Amino acid sequence: MGSTTRGGLRGRWGGLAVAAAAVALLPACTPAAPPVQVTAATAAMPTTPWTNSAQRPAAVYPDLPVAAAATGGMQVPQPPRPARVNRVPVPLAAVGTAPSFTPPTATCGGYGSPRRIVPGAEPGAGSATLTWMTDGSPEVQGYRVTAVSQVLVTGAQPAAPQQTVAQPDGCVPITLTMTGLTPGTPYVFWMEEQTLEPRTGVVRFVQVGTSGAVVIGG
Repeated sequence: MGSTTRGGLRGRWGGLAVAAAAVALLPACTPAAPPVQVTAATAAMPTTPWTNSAQRPAAVYPDLPVAAAATGGMQVPQPPRPARVNRVPVPLAAVGTAPSFTPPTATCGGYGSPRRIVPGAEPGAGSATLTWMTDGSPEVQGYRVTAVSQVLVTGAQPAAPQQTVAQPDGCVPITLTMTGLTPGTPYVFWMEEQTLEPRTGVVRFVQVGTSGAVVIGG
C-alpha cells in the first residue's frame, strides 16, 4: 500500500509539472500586437472639431506660413505681412533762392484784366498832349478823355473839357491834344473806353485809368 500511495503522488506531481510547462510556453506562441505609431501630424490634431480654418494644423495648408501656438505646439496659418516700404527722399528747394518767372508776351497795348491805361500828359500853352497805346480788345470802339481841374471853386464846378477819338486799326499809339485849358491850373486826365456789349448791343464808357497831375503852361 505504501508503494501504491507513492506512485499515485508521483503521477500527480508529474502531471502538474507538465501543465505548468505548457502554460509557460503559451506567451511565446501567441503573436504580439503591432505597436501604435504616433506621427507629428496626428499628435498635433486637436481632440475637438475645428471651428474655423485658422485652427487647422499646418499639414492642411502647406502653402501658408505657420507659427507655433502658445500651447500644445499646434501650427496655425498666419496672415501675410506687408513688406517694408523705403521712404523716397524729396529734394528741397534752396533757401533764399528767388523763383524765375518769365511773363508772357503782351498783347496789343499790354493791358491786363481789369484793363488799366495810364496816359502820358505833356503840358503846353493852354493845352496838353496825351499819348497812349491802343487796346486790342474787340469790343473797344473808341476813347474819351476828360480834363478834370484840381482847383475847386465855390458852388457847382464848371463842366470839364472832353474829347473823343475812334479806335484805330492795329496796335498803334494814339496822340490827342486837348485845348481850352486854364493856364497855371493843374489837371488830371481821366481815360475811358467806349465799349459795345456784344449780347445787348449797348454802348457804354468804362473808366480804365488816369494820368498824373500836370500844370498847364501860359
